[in-house]
Amino acid sequence: MSAAEDSGAAPDGPRPRPAAAAGFDISEPAGAADMAACFAIRRAVFCIEQGVAEDHEIDGRDPECRHYLLRLGGSAVGTARVRPVEPGISKIERVAVLAPHRGGGLGSALMRRVLRDLDDAGCATALLHAQAHSETFYRALGFATEGAPFDEAGIPHVRMVRRA
Repeated sequence: MSAAEDSGAAPDGPRPRPAAAAGFDISEPAGAADMAACFAIRRAVFCIEQGVAEDHEIDGRDPECRHYLLRLGGSAVGTARVRPVEPGISKIERVAVLAPHRGGGLGSALMRRVLRDLDDAGCATALLHAQAHSETFYRALGFATEGAPFDEAGIPHVRMVRRA
């Protein structure tokens, strides 16, 4: 199931988001074990499931990023990171929810937390490179597509922007 399906988005536009599963928690990683959980989720989704090379996925930029870890019933099932680009502009990256936990609104809940934190920090512009199949998911969260599709790590992507 794609991230777009997780959002409740239909190919012809957004529909109501499903209620997120009860018992989830989204926080910033508290230490090395939490960061290891973030990396494990990213490897499972991007490297194993989608075939992205690990040296592309683990790109050395993590120390400059703010990270999020989503737990469901105590188990780590989702992650995202935010990288400052310049004052007032941040790029949301590495948004991932483990396959068995997609479809219940957890991806939407994770993104809403990230966006709320960016808004609270006064970030005027959030951007991301969305996998093309997830474009509707991000559109339902207020992002607009800019430019033509492009290839990143062998996967079609689109640049998307959300302005506060």
